[in-house]
Amino acid sequence: MGIISFRENSAKKSLERTIYLQNVSSISVLQPERLTFRIYSTEAGEAEPTEQAASDTESRFKEKPWEYFESEEYIERYGSNPVWFGYRRNHKGQIPPQKTRKTCIRGKHVCGNPCPICRDQNLFLDYRNVRLLEQFISPHTGITYHPTHTGICMKKYQQLTKAIQMARDSGLLSSSVPFVTFHEDYSNQHPAVTKTPPSPALQNKTAWYEWYEWQQPPEKEIQRMRRIYKDYLKEESSPP
Repeated sequence: MGIISFRENSAKKSLERTIYLQNVSSISVLQPERLTFRIYSTEAGEAEPTEQAASDTESRFKEKPWEYFESEEYIERYGSNPVWFGYRRNHKGQIPPQKTRKTCIRGKHVCGNPCPICRDQNLFLDYRNVRLLEQFISPHTGITYHPTHTGICMKKYQQLTKAIQMARDSGLLSSSVPFVTFHEDYSNQHPAVTKTPPSPALQNKTAWYEWYEWQQPPEKEIQRMRRIYKDYLKEESSPP
């Protein structure tokens, strides 16, 4: 009886070992299949290109940027206000910075709160885009607004000034000339001069300083100069 029970126990243990090995082998075989399914899954592969395509897409208003101002998208977003209306730059502390940032986009990195032009991919600083350029020019003085007033970065401000200058040279924008009143009287007949009395020297018609008048050189000096330049002097001929 003892020998039979020992054989039964050994047979059970061998069966358990074979079943365990089969389970382990099946798991080891199925595990790479699951990994490959996760790697080559269509759901994970389609999500990334769609995001990249959305960020890399170009605006349809690139060739004709002035058409963007007549679209419903612009009217819904800005209305009748300029593009920089209500913009506020993020900053640390209670005191805002006294100047705008140099640029909002550095390579592929975009700052958290870009300027009014960098945040909208449909805005292009082109000299033909007059409706956008007019929003950055004062209608009363014709002077371009300072970047601290509109909030645009310095890189876009340089492009803006070049576009405005090109538009004025092309006749698309009016250049304001300040009105200056000229005085008609350019002479010295105004009251500040007529009431000033002339100097005594001018009244006597004499020289202001003594050395300004003609002074006759001494006779000895004249004789010496004649001896030196006697070969070059011409004799004075008496009138006929």
